[in-house]
Amino acid sequence: MDPGLLNTTDKPFYHGTRAELTPGDLIQPSHPTNVGEQDTMTPYAYLTPNLDAAIWEAELAIGDGPGRVYTVEPLGPLEDTSALPDHQSPGHPSMSYRSREPLRVTGEVTEWLLYHGTRADLKPGDLIKPGHTPNFGDRDRTTPHVYLTRTLDAATWGAELAAGEGPGRIYIVEPTGPMEEDPNLTNQKFRGNPTQSFRSHEPLRVVGEIIDWQGHSPEAINAMKDGLARLEQLGVEPLDD
Repeated sequence: MDPGLLNTTDKPFYHGTRAELTPGDLIQPSHPTNVGEQDTMTPYAYLTPNLDAAIWEAELAIGDGPGRVYTVEPLGPLEDTSALPDHQSPGHPSMSYRSREPLRVTGEVTEWLLYHGTRADLKPGDLIKPGHTPNFGDRDRTTPHVYLTRTLDAATWGAELAAGEGPGRIYIVEPTGPMEEDPNLTNQKFRGNPTQSFRSHEPLRVVGEIIDWQGHSPEAINAMKDGLARLEQLGVEPLDD
């Protein structure tokens, strides 16, 4: 068997889309691609064990409905796309498996954990309040918002880019007031809100901590910091209104 082909079904898989589906529905391999020539049909159905990647796929999917994430089970062999010789990373979490056979919907993800990345040493019950130094822009000001996200990848960036000398930490949080989409990340380079980033004028309550998260490579962190430095040089400030 080709080493890129897998027959594994021992892990949960996700599929991101804008289609409205119900358990038992089949996601067929032939559907328009989300990028490039959108009238081109792909012979594969894509899935991933990474929830963040499925969220990105849902936000980038063509169509006008809300992005949806389903749990799915493959009905045939899977191919690991990262093992393909022509694989190119898009630079963000992406669907890592594909199949020429349909995927069966087993459920929909409707409940989400919310995360906050920082360097502060906190414990359950502590409040994370607005009024902190932002990660880029004028460091002499404080932000009137506190930020949170549904994706672990975005929280990881928050922990890695946060000011301070302590280790990066990622907390599970719950908002104590209304939250809104973060305009600094929504509908910018990508459509929608693929990082599922939000902000609030009210504090966040810490309910737990993620211990076993995996950071980005030093090269990726340096590239991100260089990009933020360029924004500062251009006088770009975060949208705080």
